[in-house]
Amino acid sequence: MDNVDMAAEQIADLILRADAHDTATADRVQLLAAAVGLAVDPLRQLELMMLVADAAGRAAHDAAGRALRGVGRPEGKPATWAEIGAAAHLAKDTVFRQYHGGAALSWSPANRGVRQAVRRPAAGGEAR
Repeated sequence: MDNVDMAAEQIADLILRADAHDTATADRVQLLAAAVGLAVDPLRQLELMMLVADAAGRAAHDAAGRALRGVGRPEGKPATWAEIGAAAHLAKDTVFRQYHGGAALSWSPANRGVRQAVRRPAAGGEAR
């Protein structure tokens, strides 16, 4: 068995552990991130990174819920939307909408450094 096969088995094991019903959301992020580090094929890395991004958003949602309930907070004091927004680097209105509107929290594409691509015509004046 070569190193690639061993890595593939390790990746499969990490994914199985990440997908287990009793795996905490933050633990899922760590397991999937470890799988990314083992992947050799860039397409497999991409697939795993997208899973990490999804898992991280869901883990952030879970952490926000715990903070709202005061779990793990000093004196069990529930966090405010402003505190959660500051921790997530999001406006309190944004974090409120994302928390109540879905299963994940995330930054906007602009905050992640993503810019709109400009389509340029192909050589010869026609778009592809």
